[in-house]
Amino acid sequence: MERELWSELSAAVAEVGASWLEPRRYVHPTASVVRVHLWAALHDRPISWACAPAHWLPLRPAVLPDQSTMSRRTRGVHGKGFEGFCRAVGEALERRNANLDASVGVVSRLLHLCRLDGKPLPVAAHSTDRDARWGRGAGQRNKGYKLHAITSAGRAMPERWAVAPLNVDERVVARRLVARLDGAGYVLADAMYDAADLHERCAAVNHRLLAPRGKPGGGFGHRRQSRLRLRCVQQLEVPPGGSRFGRRLHGEHRGHVERDFANLVGFGGGLTGLPPWSRRIWRVRHWVHAKLLINAARIVRRRRLRA
Repeated sequence: MERELWSELSAAVAEVGASWLEPRRYVHPTASVVRVHLWAALHDRPISWACAPAHWLPLRPAVLPDQSTMSRRTRGVHGKGFEGFCRAVGEALERRNANLDASVGVVSRLLHLCRLDGKPLPVAAHSTDRDARWGRGAGQRNKGYKLHAITSAGRAMPERWAVAPLNVDERVVARRLVARLDGAGYVLADAMYDAADLHERCAAVNHRLLAPRGKPGGGFGHRRQSRLRLRCVQQLEVPPGGSRFGRRLHGEHRGHVERDFANLVGFGGGLTGLPPWSRRIWRVRHWVHAKLLINAARIVRRRRLRA
């Protein structure tokens, strides 16, 4: 399985590397740095493990960067090039996926349905990670981080994603994510994202937020309410005999984000959790990004076999 996923990842890295401009002072191209990082994440091993030539047989590259080079090239000013290369690899995988995908339903394709949610990434309670924070995890309080993502049907990579400490409110991160959405459509979310300003921010980028209230059927108090939020409440809490479009749309498609996260962790090499060596916010982001790329390669591979 790892060999099949690696062939997809390696081809995407080679595609990006063919046109990637490098500073002359670099001894190791960014493509090599990204390959080592993805190889370690694919096998759930630390970067130092992937820097050893013996762990690449029979696929060993001609030259491998050492551990210190990897640390330097993935952080600070040099890290911007590394992150940009990883984003380009995701775009390359998405182009391959778009050429193969024919499974998107008519409703999802026409309405551009996006799903917004978060996935906790806990660490041990005794961890001394200075960036990890206590917050609400999956049904309990945890210490760690959270992956926030906007997914949509048919895509191999999330539309937008971010990693933040676990104590950061989901609505705070959602404001940043929806501001970068393209096109027009619907954003389906749970009651956690029911906020007037989030409705307004979605409307500013030609999207409509559908998120139920925490207590359906309750009052609105004395504060001024956003007309967009009132319209959402009307769509999701219509009386008998009224329009059921909003409730049906939310009920049938909102749950897909749970399957998206389940598929992200439900295979060898998936994002089953944060390993002991993935601490501090930048390392967690890099690890999560690598796992998202691996999952995208798995989706492309499966669709290629079906084609």
